[in-house]
Amino acid sequence: MKIKIGSGPLFEMKTINVTIWNEFIHERTEPIVAGIYPKGIHAAIAEGIGPYGFRIRIATFDQPEHGLSHEVLNRTDVLIWWGHLVHEQVSDEIVDRIYARVLQGMGLIVLHSGHRSKIFQKLMGTTCDLKWRSDAERERLWVVDPSHPITEGIGEYFELQTEEMYGEFFDIPAPEELIFISWFQGGEVFRSGCAYQRGLGKIFYFRPGDQVYPTYYNQNVLRVIANAVRWAASPHGAAPVYGNTAPLEKIIREEPPPPIQVKASGSITKQYFGQTPDGEFIYLYTLTNKNGMQSSIMTYGGIMMTLKVPDRNGVVEDVLLGYPTLEEYLRTGNKPYFGAIIGRYANRIANGRFTLDGVTYQLSVNEGPNTLHGGKRGFNKRVWEGEEVYTEDGVGLVLSYLSKDGEEGFPGNLAVKVVYSLTDNNELRIDYMATTDTKTVLNLSQHNYYNLAGAGSGDILGHIVTIHSDWFTPVKPDLIPTGEVQSVANTPLDFLKPMTIGSRIQSDYQQMRFAGGYDFNYVLPQKGSAIRFAASVYEPESGRLMEVYTTQPAIQFYTGNNLDGSIIGKEGKVYRQYGGLSLETQHYPDSPNHPHFPSTELLPGQTYRHTAIFKFSAV
Repeated sequence: MKIKIGSGPLFEMKTINVTIWNEFIHERTEPIVAGIYPKGIHAAIAEGIGPYGFRIRIATFDQPEHGLSHEVLNRTDVLIWWGHLVHEQVSDEIVDRIYARVLQGMGLIVLHSGHRSKIFQKLMGTTCDLKWRSDAERERLWVVDPSHPITEGIGEYFELQTEEMYGEFFDIPAPEELIFISWFQGGEVFRSGCAYQRGLGKIFYFRPGDQVYPTYYNQNVLRVIANAVRWAASPHGAAPVYGNTAPLEKIIREEPPPPIQVKASGSITKQYFGQTPDGEFIYLYTLTNKNGMQSSIMTYGGIMMTLKVPDRNGVVEDVLLGYPTLEEYLRTGNKPYFGAIIGRYANRIANGRFTLDGVTYQLSVNEGPNTLHGGKRGFNKRVWEGEEVYTEDGVGLVLSYLSKDGEEGFPGNLAVKVVYSLTDNNELRIDYMATTDTKTVLNLSQHNYYNLAGAGSGDILGHIVTIHSDWFTPVKPDLIPTGEVQSVANTPLDFLKPMTIGSRIQSDYQQMRFAGGYDFNYVLPQKGSAIRFAASVYEPESGRLMEVYTTQPAIQFYTGNNLDGSIIGKEGKVYRQYGGLSLETQHYPDSPNHPHFPSTELLPGQTYRHTAIFKFSAV
């Protein structure tokens, strides 16, 4: 349709494409509902808003892909959602697909019991729970924002003679625009018309519409839905462009720019770094201490992408292995766990199973029958919230994540904080904190791969290692602990005195054959919760020295045995076997299945706290 405004030219007014999604179950299984909506709730809505000139498509739960294929959603300007019985049966893949389209600009109108749908909960980030009562009550809907386009053609209020009651508290974020408030005959009130924006998409929740009442024949209700469609489909400008960009005009400076003023304690920068397939935004933080030591950390997986430290000549190099871009981490799945936060349980749990208080928990398994580093989608594949921190002796980044009850099979809602800090003493400090609402097990760590000669510069066989441990936990061929604690004396695992990694890595010692190099849990001397000197690594060519301190009872020494030359890392460098080493401060592997190992149980009311320090110098 072409329209003209004033004396301006004619322009095309786009027809709005609307998809109405309905479970279509009540109408086919309950005679009362079938009598009210013989063609389905979706058909009543379609017929009611059809005269407003929309192009309407219908989708239902039992269709392939729930009727919401990529093609359908890509052609949808506004999606109307009615659901009740099958919230949990809606495919997560479809929910993620809708979520991404909303962020890209598709409008979403959620009706009545759709407040408990997966898509609405995902967009709101809350339970969206409420009170309810089905007692055929009168509902009066008051307009509280008469200037809003959704209220066009609606009076001061309108009434529905019979409806289900919804009551406060409604567990949603505070509406960005509150448009209607309902009063019910039983005395309750409810925020019944709530508008939001997520990304480029507009969202409207509208309360009326229980299936046993003829609400979707009411002309006021249909007018509100039609108005909401036009509001949610309002046109957007050009798609936003992110990332580093060239200037539109040539920048001419008569004088050189003034020097950047850096705080005495260092500096922090933040930049948009991309987004996940689900549309979650990822940010990259760069921490620089007053000495010029620098680290970059992204909010996906809490992954430390770079760590730049000087050698004995003051030459600063990145000493961490990893991929150069977010896209590479997503595409590959980061199987080596480069730079990631590890949880809920670092290292291995046998058969992906443990028992707490007589209840057996089955975890997701991702290494044969066992669970490694938290399962198929551990903390290394979650998106964290970042917050900058400046302290008297450095700069830091607080990363926060709420791991929900049942995630990867673990019990309890777990609130986790990990703080990365660069101190003015050239220390990388990592502080871990967590609380739970249900008894659970927890073992957090971090998985940097270090090459102190510079990432990708060759192997680490010439690095000189000292580990202050007399004991280790031997493993079976699948690297699950046997349950014993064994002396390192007279074995190639003895690093009480400084030794090069390569001097004994090809040993025929059975444990070394099982691991294909070093991949062992070293038991540290117990000093309560005090921090202790655990290990050191020295690289003779550069003179870089890394000293490791921890409050944890153990440390895992791993020499990149599974790097096989197939990974192309930063600067196009190939990572071959023994290209980097990890020193992961931790509790013992598989502790939940070995009661004599130090406990990893965390109870409600307790706070999990651990610290690891990696101190860098050059000699």
